[in-house]
This record gives sequence, structure tokens and C-alpha cells, in this order.
Amino acid sequence: MFITDIKYYRYGTSLKKPFKTALRTVEVIESIYVFIETNYEDIVGVGEAVPTYVITGDTKGGIEAAIEEVFKPLLINRQLTKDLLDEIQQIIVGNTSAKAAIDIALYDLLAQEAELPLYKYLDHNPGNKDLETCYTVSLNEANEMVEDGLRYVEEGFNHLKIKVGKDNVETDLNRLKALRNSLPNNVILSADANQAWDEQGARYALKHFDEADLEIESIEQPVGRYEYELLGELTQSFNIPLMVDESLFSTYDARRLVEVGANNLWNIKLMKTGGIHEALKIHDIAQSADIHCMVGCMMETHVSVTAALHFSLAAKQVNRVDFDAPLMVVEREIEGGIVYEGAKVSPSEGFGLGIDRKSLYKKVSS
Repeated sequence: MFITDIKYYRYGTSLKKPFKTALRTVEVIESIYVFIETNYEDIVGVGEAVPTYVITGDTKGGIEAAIEEVFKPLLINRQLTKDLLDEIQQIIVGNTSAKAAIDIALYDLLAQEAELPLYKYLDHNPGNKDLETCYTVSLNEANEMVEDGLRYVEEGFNHLKIKVGKDNVETDLNRLKALRNSLPNNVILSADANQAWDEQGARYALKHFDEADLEIESIEQPVGRYEYELLGELTQSFNIPLMVDESLFSTYDARRLVEVGANNLWNIKLMKTGGIHEALKIHDIAQSADIHCMVGCMMETHVSVTAALHFSLAAKQVNRVDFDAPLMVVEREIEGGIVYEGAKVSPSEGFGLGIDRKSLYKKVSS
């Protein structure tokens, strides 16, 4: 099988309500959908990139330039092999979202060629697992966050991730107390600071979170991207487990985090790793250090989140997922791919990603 063309299209998907974190507010998911065509007319690989420039540095124009100027010359007229997955990582520095879109589309092709669902093609985890997604409560006033949390629980979600870090610690604690007091006792609460604090602020916040005894399952990324040593120190100093997110892009990051003892929980995202190929390598480092992982997403739609689901099913250390972004959109863009039954997530039938590629192409190219 040979690659004959790569097409890509911008497409905006409106959210039901604005999504707010310590870093940004999102009202529309801005995706770049990629279609890798082959000499078999009915076999097309699809991928998705999102320009989360406050985390990955990627913009819409940058993603498109990487595809047009780097990946198209590399891949067109090449035979489809797994070796291409290494080549796309090596040919350009950074550009992890663009790499992820190409990587996902290539894996979609490889699994279709093998006539297997992608998670079975990856074959990284013998056995089956059931996965439930958490749902994120974005930053608003406490009463609105309680209303949102109650609605998500009513819809069947048993784990809520609460965004914190934009205001002072006391305000965050009041939000968490209001949620804990309003929600059923069996609902799991975790918090996500999105790099909001410096060292002094993080120590102050984590001390008060510990003392508040709100049964917080974990606190995600309290400090900045490159604060490896501090993450290790904080992990060893406080009771609430810390989850690493923005500090985990690469195998280099993974090895540094193991060295410093930032080993409670890791959040792997394909837009950070540059796709599934590198995510599997990070997973293997986590497995060797016995670190459990979440697989999460940026503000993405069903294409890349479906790829993340297949990776999760194939990765032994993954025992939790955060795949709520496609549930936040006004209208689902495609058929096939990830299936939601309340909080439970599963893949649709079909080879590769199991996505209806023709309907997606018609929608975004028209």
C-alpha cells in the first residue's frame, strides 16, 4: 500500500458552554482534520490536530505548515510501513500536535491494512479492560460549579475533575467544599491547577488542601512545565497524590520524572507526545517504574479522542481516562469511533479507528 496524497481541513466545533481553566477560556474547538489517501480508494487514514498554543505551542498555521512543508514531502509516494512512525518524529522538532495528527492517521491505515481495530493492532496489553471517563468542571463561581457537577453526576459520571488555580487558594477550597457537600459521597473528586502556582504558592495550596480533608483523589500539575525536581519534592511531601500533565511530553520528561520521584500518577496526551508511537514509549517507562497513568485530551473532538481510547485499551498502565471534550460540543461531527454510555467509553466496531471517514470528509471539506 502506498500513500498518494495528504489533505487537511480546518473545522470549528462549538461548545455547549465556555470551558474555563487557569490558562484559557475555550468556546470553539478548532481542529485540523487530516486525511491520508492511498492507492486503495476505500482505505483512508484520518487524524486530528488541535492548536493548544498555551500548552504545546502549536497554532493552526503552524500545524498546516508542518503538514504541507514537512510531512507531505516525506510521506507522499512512500510505502506504508511502521518505519514511517519514527521518521515523522525525527524530521521536525516540536510540532507535537501536527505529528499527532499524522501519527494517528498512519496508525489508522496500518490497522485497516491488517483488518484489525486499532487497539488490537497495537497489541500492547493482553486482556480486556473497562474504562470510564471523568468529567471536568470548569472554573466558575462556586454555585455554578455545583450546578454543573450535579448535572454531570445525574448524567452518570462518577469522577469529576475540578479546575482550580485561577484565584486564591481559599476561593478554590470554598469551591471544592461546596462541591463535596453537595455531591453524593461516592463521587470521586480530583483537582487540576494547570501549572498555576510557583513553589511558594504550591506548598501553601497543597498544605491547605491536605488539611481540608476533602477526600481529593489527586491534584494535577500544580507547578510549571520544567519544574521536575520541585514536582518530585512536592510528591514526597504531601498526602494528596500529584498527577503530572504538562511536564510530560517526551521520553526525556518521563525519565526525568522517574529520577526525581514524581511518580504518583501521569497524564499522557497524544497532542503532547506527538501521537501513539511516542505515547507507547512513555507508557513503557511508566510500566517499568510501576506508575499508573491517565490518558487525557486537550479540547479535541471524536477523531483524536478515539485514537486516545484505542491507545488506552492497549496500554497496561492506563487505569483512568479523561475523554469528556467530545461530550461538551453542541453537535457530534462524525459517526463511529468512541462510544459513550454514561461515563463508560468503548470503541465502535470496525477496522482502525472505526470512524465513518467518508461522512467526516464530506462534512469538513464542504
